[in-house]
Amino acid sequence: MRRLTARLLDFAAAVALLLALASMSQLRAAEWPNVRQSDTLWPLAPLGGPQWPKVPADKLSKPQTVPATESPRSDNAPKAGATYSAENLSDVTAAINPPAANSDDELVTGASLALPPPVVKAVPAARPEYFEKRYPSPFAFEGGARYWYSIGQNRFAFTNNIFPFGNPTSTLDWDRMQGHSGEGFARVDHLPTGLFVKGLIGGGVLKGGDMDDLDFLIDQINFSNTTSAVDGNTLRYAMIDLGWAYHVPEAGVRLGGFVGYHYWRESMTAFGVLCNADQVANALCGPAGAVVVPFNVPVVTFDTTWNAIRVGADARFEINDRWSLTGEVAFIPYAWLTNDDSHLLRTDLGPSPNIRTSGWRGMGGEAEAFINYKVLPHFEVGVGARYWGIFTQAGSVEFGPNFAPDFPLAKFSTQRYGVLVQAKATF
Repeated sequence: MRRLTARLLDFAAAVALLLALASMSQLRAAEWPNVRQSDTLWPLAPLGGPQWPKVPADKLSKPQTVPATESPRSDNAPKAGATYSAENLSDVTAAINPPAANSDDELVTGASLALPPPVVKAVPAARPEYFEKRYPSPFAFEGGARYWYSIGQNRFAFTNNIFPFGNPTSTLDWDRMQGHSGEGFARVDHLPTGLFVKGLIGGGVLKGGDMDDLDFLIDQINFSNTTSAVDGNTLRYAMIDLGWAYHVPEAGVRLGGFVGYHYWRESMTAFGVLCNADQVANALCGPAGAVVVPFNVPVVTFDTTWNAIRVGADARFEINDRWSLTGEVAFIPYAWLTNDDSHLLRTDLGPSPNIRTSGWRGMGGEAEAFINYKVLPHFEVGVGARYWGIFTQAGSVEFGPNFAPDFPLAKFSTQRYGVLVQAKATF
């Protein structure tokens, strides 16, 4: 009952609204189609002309059509029929939901919803280089100079195999010869391959020392013993090595191995003759302590030359930015010798040199070590020590004037050791 009453009230309200609208006065404004010229709602439309909906068909103008043309595509717009590859998350999204092809509206109007291409700012031209750029060199160079203070000795002995002489028959011992020499050295490393070549050349003088000349009979009875002063000597040497090195720049370590050649020559002169006590009551020389030849008279010369093959290893360790250790050790598996000996007071032996010695199958060792201090980024100084020694027991000795027959060489050795100071540049 209540619902019916509500519906009746709604209906009565609607009827009342319609009656009210019907009783309203008519609009005073002109209405179509009785539109006065003053009441024209379309100012540009003449009243006398045909008006809708009574417009003749021949008066209708045909719409102007333009063939559809494809608007310029953006570089970022998708291409029809294109396939998509997914390499990252954004590519996966693009592959799943590819952009739609351009619509006809876009073809007609020339509008495009594609993003415009990014604006690339013009990059100013680079300044010209005032200096030529140099790329890191594949080579590393170092070189410098050293002074070597050394002490050396030379040992010689031979056997004549003639009775009643002993074995050895005679010995010449050159001792305490002080050397003062300078040398230049250099090294070149090819960093990409690790190959390197290094070498040195030097020379100087030998000062001081003495030479002992001893002769023996059977059972090594010493029947002659004399001493002479050594002076006026020279020292010359050179080395060249070829090797391979392993560099660890982060740790400041360099390790390498090499094979090379060593040339070593010493020339010595002995002056005067001093008689020493022997085992035959100085029957041949004179009283012990007697100077039978003044010390300003040369009596014996030795000119020793070694040629040696060496095989070794070298290393460099950087302790910190300033200090470093360097060194090398070499083994001599084979060396050969020539020695020209002149007994200047022996006229029976002919002109100098009157005793010739040849040696082979020599062996030996060499070593040196330095501690270095870097004064400048590419310049350092150092101090170190060195030892050289070569020995052989194989060879022959020939006496003039005919240099025959050959007597067996009992021993021949040359040793030298000392301290060095060096200055080195790297570049």
